[in-house]
Formats: sequence, C-alpha cells, structure tokens
Amino acid sequence: MSIPAPAYPTDRPAPAPAVQDVFYGPLLGIERPTRPGPVPDMAVFQGWAGETVCQLDPSTEADPVGVLANLLSAAGAMFGSGPHLRIGNDRHPALIWALTVGATAAGRKGAATNTARLLLAAAEPEFFKTNALTGLSSGEGLIQAVRDGDPSKDDDPGVIDKRCWIVESEYGVTMARSRREGNSLGGILRQAWNGEDLGLMNRDAVRVTAPHVAIIGHISPRELRAKMQDTEMAGGTYNRYLPVFVHRNLILAESRGASPQLVDNLASAWRTVLRDARQAGEVTMDETARALWREEVYPALCGDEDGDGPLAEFTARAAPYTLRLAMVYALCDHHRQIGEEHLRAAHALVNYSRASAAHVLGLVEHTTGDRKLDKLAAAVRAVGPRGLTGDEVYRLFKKSSKDERDRLVAALLQIEGYGSAQIPGTGRHATVLLYAPPT
Repeated sequence: MSIPAPAYPTDRPAPAPAVQDVFYGPLLGIERPTRPGPVPDMAVFQGWAGETVCQLDPSTEADPVGVLANLLSAAGAMFGSGPHLRIGNDRHPALIWALTVGATAAGRKGAATNTARLLLAAAEPEFFKTNALTGLSSGEGLIQAVRDGDPSKDDDPGVIDKRCWIVESEYGVTMARSRREGNSLGGILRQAWNGEDLGLMNRDAVRVTAPHVAIIGHISPRELRAKMQDTEMAGGTYNRYLPVFVHRNLILAESRGASPQLVDNLASAWRTVLRDARQAGEVTMDETARALWREEVYPALCGDEDGDGPLAEFTARAAPYTLRLAMVYALCDHHRQIGEEHLRAAHALVNYSRASAAHVLGLVEHTTGDRKLDKLAAAVRAVGPRGLTGDEVYRLFKKSSKDERDRLVAALLQIEGYGSAQIPGTGRHATVLLYAPPT
C-alpha cells in the first residue's frame, strides 16, 4: 500500500540522476576541494531526501552525505515510534544514529547538522524547541529527559512526547564519560536504539515507556581512533552508529545560505512527509524489494568477509540498519512499502558507512565498501600470479546468482591494479582474474 508521493516545490521539477551527479563534481563554476576519503555512491541521494540535499547543496560547505545523514536521523526522530518494521521477532523503529567523522577544520560536521536543522525546524519549529537536546552524559540523564510520570504524584505527568533528537558536537567527551566506572550510559543507549523501555533499579526507579531517541555525534578521525577500545566495540554500543566520513565539499567565501523562499518551499513539502509518516504503522517491502533483499543485499551484508577484526565490530548491524534506512527513505517518499530504489539507496549508504569506518580506522587499503567485492579482491590477491579462475569465483559465491557474480567481476576490473587474462587450455581459453600492485 502506498500514499501519494510528496509535493515537490513548484519552482523545481522532481529529481533526476543527472542533477544529483553534481554533488562531487563541478557546480556552476564553484570550487570543490579534493576529497581525502571515500566517495558515496550517488544512489544514496534517492528520492525526496536526496532531492532535498541536492537543492540545499549550493548553499553550504557541508558534505552532502553529512547533510543526508542528519536529515534521515532527524526525520526518523520526528516520525515517532509509530512507523516500524519487523525483522524476525524484533520490532525496529525508524531510528538512525549517525557518527559524522571529519577533520576539525575541514569536516564541516556542524554545518551539515545546521543545514538539516534549518529546514526541519522551519517545517515543525515546536519539535526543535522541546525535543532537540544535547549534553548526553549518563544513562540517568537520558532517562530523565524522556521519563514517565510518577503515578504517586498527581502533578507529575512526566514527559509526554518521547521523541528526542540528540546532537553531540563533541562526541569524544560522551565516549570518555561512558567509560567511567559505574556509568550506565552504554547499556541505556543500547536499549534506546532498540526502542525498548528504559529504567534503572535505583532508589528513584524512574522509568521510560516507548522512548524514541535518535542521536547524531560529531568527532574527528584522530579522536575516534584514540578513544575507541576493543572492549567498547565488543560491548555493542558503537555498532549502533553509522560512521559517516565527511569533508568540506564546497569553498563558499561569501555564502548567505539557503534563500528563505527555498527553505519555505522545502519545509512545506516536509511538513506533509512528517505528518503522513506518523500514520504509517508497520512498513513492509514490496515484492521487487523482497527479491532484491533475499537474493542480493542480505547475502552481501551477512557474510563473514570481515572476520573478527575491528571493522567487523563496527559494522555488525549492517543488515538491520539497511532496512531501517530503507524504511526512512520510503517514508520520505510517502510510501508505506519499501521499494527497490529505497533498498538500493540504503544498501549504498551502509556500504559508504563501512568504507568510512575502514578509512577512519586506518584500514583503507583494498577496501571498497562492498563486502562481496572486497572478498573477491582479497581472493584474487591471495592466489598470486596464477590468477583466480571462474570456477573459483563460482565456489566463492556459490549462493549468489550468475548476474551477481558477473557484477562483482565487472566492478573488480574497474579497480586499479586488477585485470583479467586468458590462459590457453585444451578447449576454450580460460579467463583468470589477476592483481598487479600499481607502481
């Protein structure tokens, strides 16, 4: 079931791929700095969320993918706990937690948050007056911010609206606080990401029923590497976050920001998106998206390609996050069913998140962000000069379709250092995949 698509601003047509291709290329003669890290697949800028970022792009130095991450996170918080999807026996709300990682001077992390906030605050100003918070320091503090009322007191209704968007501009401080002995923040955050009721067995016994908390954190790559420890990652707190590498994408010496008319036009359309999403209830996948999930996306996300290293710990929730993101993309397009385009966008953003984590953690060599492609590349490097045969590719991905195997081979051959060669045989010449390090 779907409801009508959002009304695009009247002064601009619906988005087209050719328009979105400008994000990381020339734009009306405006200079774009050289990007030091991974570049997202343009598929992440899908639909109304992507079109919003496209329209705001010329007005800010912020990275478009950073604006997108903030937009999806804030929108999910504003949707509330009603929209959800089922993964097995688990109920997943539209909660997106993103950790934007960028250099202090060049990341423009705050600019990305402020761009999303400017738009959504114009759509629903009351939310940002009461539900947009900062200062995350303890589990007790978070519970207090969204607590239930005290039934023993007639004059204590508690917090009625349990929606909350928390922005931490110094997330390294939050990480340091959570490591202190006796601090309950890590455990409470893990419950909040699941949308579970919150509570602590202390003398006050304050409880929270049906919280809906989304978080955006800002941190530099160096600070993240310095503060993150294996025990913290294994505890499961940080795999609740999508790491998103950001870098200044434009140099605008005299920008005055988005025009009031543009903000008003976008906010008007977003107002209807937010209103309709709250009525969505359970979100499902249409048949095309289900087939894509079953045959391509889920196998790619759930392999063992990353082993037990730090990257695996940081991206352990890639599969549920892909569906959460796909749900938010769909709701932004006024759909109560996830379509193929929403699932592909979500998968591309999760792949970018994985590439971001690899870049930030210093694991950038031979990392593409596509788990299956990384697995194929590693296999080609491992066999050395003899090359990887077609039969070996088949055995490596025997649960994947031929089209998927062909896609992986074609993608590998686009990467510098990888190639193919024909090896003479008794019958048809066999083609092998080879790797030669660039000189």
